[in-house]
Amino acid sequence: MVQDPLEELGRHFAKRADGPFGDLELKSGRTLQPFSITGQRAASNLLTKAIRDLDNGEPERARSYVDRAVRLPYDRHEESHPVAMEAHMMLFCLVTDELQAADEDDSGWLDAAIAAQASASEAARCTMRDVLMAVDHDYNIGQAERAALRAATADVP
Repeated sequence: MVQDPLEELGRHFAKRADGPFGDLELKSGRTLQPFSITGQRAASNLLTKAIRDLDNGEPERARSYVDRAVRLPYDRHEESHPVAMEAHMMLFCLVTDELQAADEDDSGWLDAAIAAQASASEAARCTMRDVLMAVDHDYNIGQAERAALRAATADVP
């Protein structure tokens, strides 16, 4: 019979709670990190396969991978769904890779991000806004790009 890994982990630490450090390790959150990493890797793998299948003209197969990724369990340690975290990170990397590859006077990366945001669902617009706000905070971009970025994100909830 397959046990729930979190229940098994709980029993393990209940036994250790009588030791000199009590339940310190459990309370530190380090014990749940391997579960978070596993969920994130699974989400990354499934989304990568979905992107591959979209590129190969197989949208139904891509959808099945996305559906599987969405069904991954909520990550209590990270307080997020692994697929949401991974999708956000993939988008962030896509935008920042384009930014870093662009010439200093080339704002094509931002034009593409703004165009994608304008045609996206509200949830996707919010995710792009978060990515662009991180770029605004973390990257040294030109004043015109910064103004365009802030204008594009100002009305996004």
